[in-house]
Amino acid sequence: MTLAVGVVVFVRVVYLATLHRNPFFNDPILDSRLYDSWAMRMALGDWLGQDPFFMAPLYPYFLALLYVVIGHNQLAAVAVQLMVGTGSCVLVFLIGRRLAGIHVAITASLILAFYGPLLFFEGLLLPEFLGIFTNLVWLYVLVGSERDFRFRTLFVAGLFLGLSVLVRASALIFLPGIFLWLARFSNVPHRKTWIYFGALVLGACLMIAPVTLRNYIRGNDLVFVTSNGGLNFYIGNNETADGLYSRPIKELHLVGADPESDASGRYYAEKSTGRELKPSEVSAFWLNKGLKFIRSHPRQFVVLNLKKMLLFWNSHEFPQIEDYYIWKTLFPLPIPPISFAFAGPLGIVGIILTFKKAKKFFLLHMFVLSYMISICTFFVTARYRVQIVPVLSIFSAYFLWWCVEHILHKSYSTVVGGLVLLVLVATATGRPALTAMGIRPSSDSWYSHFYTGTKFLAHQNTLDRAILELSQATQLNPRNPEAFNNLGLGYQKRGMLPEAASAFEKAISVDSTYVESWYNLAFLRQTLGDYSTATRFYLRVLELQPYLPRAHFNLGICLSRQGRLSEATEQLRIVLQLEPTNEIAHNQLGIFLGQQGDIEGAIQQFEEALKVKPNYEPARRNLEMLLDFEPNPKHQ
Repeated sequence: MTLAVGVVVFVRVVYLATLHRNPFFNDPILDSRLYDSWAMRMALGDWLGQDPFFMAPLYPYFLALLYVVIGHNQLAAVAVQLMVGTGSCVLVFLIGRRLAGIHVAITASLILAFYGPLLFFEGLLLPEFLGIFTNLVWLYVLVGSERDFRFRTLFVAGLFLGLSVLVRASALIFLPGIFLWLARFSNVPHRKTWIYFGALVLGACLMIAPVTLRNYIRGNDLVFVTSNGGLNFYIGNNETADGLYSRPIKELHLVGADPESDASGRYYAEKSTGRELKPSEVSAFWLNKGLKFIRSHPRQFVVLNLKKMLLFWNSHEFPQIEDYYIWKTLFPLPIPPISFAFAGPLGIVGIILTFKKAKKFFLLHMFVLSYMISICTFFVTARYRVQIVPVLSIFSAYFLWWCVEHILHKSYSTVVGGLVLLVLVATATGRPALTAMGIRPSSDSWYSHFYTGTKFLAHQNTLDRAILELSQATQLNPRNPEAFNNLGLGYQKRGMLPEAASAFEKAISVDSTYVESWYNLAFLRQTLGDYSTATRFYLRVLELQPYLPRAHFNLGICLSRQGRLSEATEQLRIVLQLEPTNEIAHNQLGIFLGQQGDIEGAIQQFEEALKVKPNYEPARRNLEMLLDFEPNPKHQ
């Protein structure tokens, strides 16, 4: 075991040493950016937030605690994540040794240690590593105590299952499988099955209940863990769904890499219903749309889910945000990584071979089945699928040693039969299967140029490469507005403003509802001092996406430059309705109120800004300046 752990640590140290030059790490986008900003807000004191959680909260709390201890150091945070990943490899070793012996245990831990997509996601500010670890802990607790069950054993397993739910709420789907295992294959007396299962559920509830209570208190809404389930369900189950992640309605305006954007689809839901909705009602709106599709198109739904299962087991790593293949091409590891093309087919054959040992492996069988169902209920991505690989690595190692054992016993025909099955599975889960389904992997298309160019936008010295890549992307796919928009950003950063405006306008000509380019055009005109045109463009942005605080803020600035202070004030009040703890908005609103002679209101806003961020110097200077002229002693 010591040697295996040493190899695991070595692989992760080598990977950590490469991260400083990796744009995937240095330029976090979308979920990574959101988790980082969310954790920073908590580290600065906003531990409870305002609304029910849209995304699972355990990882941002984990990250916030790290930031409190080590400061805002993303590289150090990832170093801790890689340490947790090492712990996951150790847990795979312990589970494998318990179920199949030392050889399988060592091999399984090494497969996981060298698994490329896992390293990739462990090196990003994403929660997958944490979900893997918590899942493996409760699996180990249950597997390790199979012969001597106690109430507290199930309770402890439930605690970690609850933590898994706080990483990804769909982990609740493991409960039926655990119950079946307890009832049929464990040593728990049948009359006590419900009691022991109740202990596990109790442990899980103790972890989940504080989150549910917090959601109700802070948002006056009954949200169990997160409010994103309905929208994700509809994204995976609609008339245009193909089993992968794609935006089903173009009016779902998710604005670039902006955490402020309407990720919940709230605006569309409220526009459709004609009333304001709570987060749980927004989720229910999208859930009902997905269920309506199922009722209206039952045959298409069945075909879609069969396709999702094929995609789930396919060797390709389907991106949602970050692309594993581009990372591997641009920043290859000195150590060749293992892929799903290896672990997937070996794992499937290993699962088949262990059916004869159901009593021993049933819990792992149910884990694989349950997790596959949880993913196929929504949509398939490499990021979500990676959580099944630790268990698959045990089955993969089992098959490898099964072959060795039969070779040593000279059962060559049996080995040949196993290898034939492996070839059949590998063929069914390989690239030809994608071609048969009409799916062209992103790494073979314009997306490779688009994604590479987008990542190179982050640094001034790579802007020329970014513009080149994005130009190629727009030539290969001239109907994608995001490629033109990002090309415009590259031109803008290079100071080529006419070219930037042209690219933004091209994006809008492709999709007149593409909010990000309308916003970028507005900001460009604002930067050039054309406040009237900027105002018109910002109003178009807010017509499409009312829940965008930065658009309201900049619109307020533009209105104030045109002498329309009362309208500017209203825009800042909207910003604070959306973001009550935005110290910059409080300060700017104070300035606007002061300019209109409302000194009391201005002082109140400056004080609110300092409550949010006590060391915010602009608000402090403005407050001191007003207090010097304010005769009312209550402000002294």
